[in-house]
Amino acid sequence: MSEMNFLNLPPELSDPEQSAVLILPLPLDLTCSWKRGTADGPEAILEASSHIEYRDEELGFETARVAGGIATHPAPELPDDPAEAAAAIETLAADLIRDNRLLLSLGGEHSVTWPLVKAHHALWPDLCVLQIDAHADLRDTYKGSPFNHACPMRRIRELDVPVTAVGIRSADTSEVDLLDDDLHTTFMAQDIVGRLAERIDEIMSSLTAEHIYITIDLDGLDPAVIPAVGTPVPGGLEWYETLALLRAVCGTGRVVGADVVELSPREGLHYADAAAARLVSKLIGYTTGGQR
Repeated sequence: MSEMNFLNLPPELSDPEQSAVLILPLPLDLTCSWKRGTADGPEAILEASSHIEYRDEELGFETARVAGGIATHPAPELPDDPAEAAAAIETLAADLIRDNRLLLSLGGEHSVTWPLVKAHHALWPDLCVLQIDAHADLRDTYKGSPFNHACPMRRIRELDVPVTAVGIRSADTSEVDLLDDDLHTTFMAQDIVGRLAERIDEIMSSLTAEHIYITIDLDGLDPAVIPAVGTPVPGGLEWYETLALLRAVCGTGRVVGADVVELSPREGLHYADAAAARLVSKLIGYTTGGQR
């Protein structure tokens, strides 16, 4: 993976020691069950970000300046074994997390989320997770591995971290009983798409912990917005309603970490890369300046 920084920022806005945001590319593609290619997702997002204007048209400011700088960490070499890769990601994230800096990771497959949340949970024990996703990802194991990309929310559940899942429209029978209980609140896509604005207060009320981690599997959005994902499902969240939800959540000042995962770049579909990069930029703007 070539070295590049998010938004192609000049050195004064991308210093890893001074910046208030650190982008962590995690090019992992070990357990994807359909279309491979998520290892190329982080680089595609970084490359597409160089075509985004510094000024956010919605927020009315230059995101990197208001954020206090956006640095990009070099992509690590991750082990080929899923369990070892998870351990390596947790160790790396634990070393990079600071209470005054947002760590925003780019996948890679969704299995990267569990070790990231585990590392954040160690610093912020009162943590909850907002999951935007098409799939429940609550399987105990899949294809013989508990570290499969179909299992991260089950592993997070074992940390006793509550999860609010939004946009779900695919769940195995073994996952259904876990969708709504003391640790899990689920907003199914069929109940909210096209009218998410009416449910934002309800979603916000479910995020009861003091600190919030956001994980966005890009297949949570409708394939018309981001078609290049490993396991696409029709009927996902719309672009502007997704932004409205993220702005509301990030504007609370409680978001301490985030990831955007499962982009699987396709030749001729570079607008998917562009949408993913803009979503990352929006997350940064909403989290670091959107509450102004």
